[in-house]
Amino acid sequence: MAVRAPPTCRNPVGDGAKRSFIGRGVYNRPVRREKGFSLIEVLAALLILTLVITMSLAAFVERNKRLRQASEIILAYQALANEAEYRRHIDFAALEAAPAQFVSDTSLLAPLAPYGTAVAVQQTRPNVKNVTLTIRWKNGERQAKLGLVRVDTGGTNLW
Repeated sequence: MAVRAPPTCRNPVGDGAKRSFIGRGVYNRPVRREKGFSLIEVLAALLILTLVITMSLAAFVERNKRLRQASEIILAYQALANEAEYRRHIDFAALEAAPAQFVSDTSLLAPLAPYGTAVAVQQTRPNVKNVTLTIRWKNGERQAKLGLVRVDTGGTNLW
């Protein structure tokens, strides 16, 4: 006697028939559109990324420029304060005879090189002199000034 396959294999019925791909044309269907990004979407994202990076880089460069300028100004005013202290100890009558350049140590101005220093003394009224201390750097584009008023009180050299 020959053994026959069960009837469900020849004519699938029930739950198995619904799950079977054979005979239903699943492999012959047209391919669905794949999910992903189009070329336009990728290019738009790259454009936005480029703009963000460019603006961040520009902000970083501007920040560094301002930090450098602030550092230069701090150095200049520190040197002006040092020179003001030296000029305070010069006798009132000898202010005009003092050098027209800084007499204090200007080594802290080395990062500003080349730089120039100047001291101007003007008598505005009897017993009153204006002392103007100036530092110029970056070929004269940048400068820092400090104006002092010296008064002859007839006493010590303190202001």
